[in-house]
Amino acid sequence: MGGVAGEFLSFDDVVIVPGEARVEPSLVDVTGRISVGRPLSVPVASAPMDTVTGWRLAVLLARAGAIGVIHRNMSVEEQVAEVRRVKESPPSIWAEVAKAGPGESFEDVMLRMEELGVGAALVVDSRGFHGVYLAPGVDAALWAGKAEAVRILYETVKPLPTVDDWGRLAVAAAVSPFDLRRARALEEAGVDVIVVDVAHLHNSNAIQALSRLVKEVSADVVAGNIGTREAALDVLSRAEGVAGLRVGISSGSICKTGEVAGASVPTLQAVLNARSALEELGLAGRIPIVADGGIRGPGDAAKAVIAGASAVMGGRIFAGTEEAAAPKVRVGDRLYKPYRGMASRGAMEARFAADRYSRPSKAIEEGVEGLVPYRGSALGVVAEMAAGLQAALGYAGASSLREAWERGRLARVTPAGRGEVRPHDVILG
Repeated sequence: MGGVAGEFLSFDDVVIVPGEARVEPSLVDVTGRISVGRPLSVPVASAPMDTVTGWRLAVLLARAGAIGVIHRNMSVEEQVAEVRRVKESPPSIWAEVAKAGPGESFEDVMLRMEELGVGAALVVDSRGFHGVYLAPGVDAALWAGKAEAVRILYETVKPLPTVDDWGRLAVAAAVSPFDLRRARALEEAGVDVIVVDVAHLHNSNAIQALSRLVKEVSADVVAGNIGTREAALDVLSRAEGVAGLRVGISSGSICKTGEVAGASVPTLQAVLNARSALEELGLAGRIPIVADGGIRGPGDAAKAVIAGASAVMGGRIFAGTEEAAAPKVRVGDRLYKPYRGMASRGAMEARFAADRYSRPSKAIEEGVEGLVPYRGSALGVVAEMAAGLQAALGYAGASSLREAWERGRLARVTPAGRGEVRPHDVILG
């Protein structure tokens, strides 16, 4: 039966209702899950987009307690090689890449960092004192005369790294539900989580293919994308063994499905819908929900968690980072990185050029291509998400994600209220 389904809520439509805090924000446990068998110290995953997640970002995120989902806009062999590079990378909190001597200039150190493909370094003296944190764009005055050497490092934040049962860094990878060959090859390479990657999984053929894929691989399979309660019920009833649901339809900053096709389920609403389905099945809290799309920062992530998510997935928040898969470009005196939707013309052409079995099922573009400002190492993004989630859940009166599901509350806010909760009536520099 057709008709109007009702109202859909987006992140800007709600605020977190403050509740009695039982612990200080710094003690809030933000451990989440991307799948049944894969916990995350920081419940954040990078989106499988060809301008976002390759092996470099996946390594950094796993070291920082999150996880990267390597995109599939490449051949099976190339994607397998990316997974293996993650698995072969040391999982240590500090992984030293090189040292710069005291005679090297600031510019020399920046150049070496760029050549090595790292986004951060620490200045140290002879005692190993960590004086100044360096990253591209830092004023050279911070360097002058401060120390004797520079240790060029990958630095991670406090949470424990995401590792597999053998202590290797954990990694996820995207596949089409119809590409069983790719899924098997990735599993053989050691992938920990397979993320089924289609714009609209609630399709009879796609669910049938998903059901077969889940039976053929032993790695956790996260199914998506879906947006409705009915989709969640159908996926879980027809594809037994699914280890997670990736939800959200047309909420990403580079997605134009809502404009081109008129179809959308905002990510917050998609989480609420999936949670309703899981509660009906008695699986709430047991099958993780991954909120994908429109996550601009920890405030949105916290709202998704309170709605029922176990993790959030971001593309835009990582696209401008040093470790993102796209190269830096200079426009005037500013640095940017390319960012495009996986349903943009360029991404679809690249996918078919790399793998002839990936011919798009739709001929229309549903994504855009553009540039985002360069923002240095993704470590800063992870640290901000972790600290921001702790603060937000603290306001909600929750000491963990599970408590956020049980005790957290969201409330509708009027357009006037939406303006009031943002900085206003000042000129921002």
